[in-house]
Amino acid sequence: MTCRGWRIWPSTGKIAVVALLGLLLLSFCVLADLKVEGWREQSYEYIISNVNDFPDYVFLTSSAMQGWDYASLVNSAGTFGGGYKFDSFIVHAMRASDFDRDKFFSQRDKYDQETVNCTQYCQDNPRIVSANLTLPKSISVEERIPLKKIEVYLKVDSISDQALNISKTKMLYYYENGTIQELPPEEG
Repeated sequence: MTCRGWRIWPSTGKIAVVALLGLLLLSFCVLADLKVEGWREQSYEYIISNVNDFPDYVFLTSSAMQGWDYASLVNSAGTFGGGYKFDSFIVHAMRASDFDRDKFFSQRDKYDQETVNCTQYCQDNPRIVSANLTLPKSISVEERIPLKKIEVYLKVDSISDQALNISKTKMLYYYENGTIQELPPEEG
């Protein structure tokens, strides 16, 4: 009986260790959403500076985490932002002549009317091409830094039926005292 009990103990012990590790990892995920004292979230505002050079296209964004469940249409000025703080954006393009506005907006988010779940229309749609980069939604900034907003300028380098190439061209940091600082774009 001792041997039989010994065989059960390692299995039970392994399950307990795995369960404990799972709880520990889950607690880190829960804590990741809490505000860290002395730091705040600063959202990026993205601007596709040459969006008007491509009047035959519609530009869309989707969530890197939630995919097409959280999508939006880039406005005519080429600006977009918002979303969940740990998420990122992926930019997409589609010929305007192929874009069905009613199908795209058929499932609007009840809290954010600019956001839609277009999984049925967008996912696996061969007419939609995706950009070659992922854009973070925000960054953590020390509260003592008087940063008001960050604009990230993007440029569409080329669009084809197979690819959308976009690059970051500059970043503007706006401070509460009216100062604007231009920096080269971050890689990514």
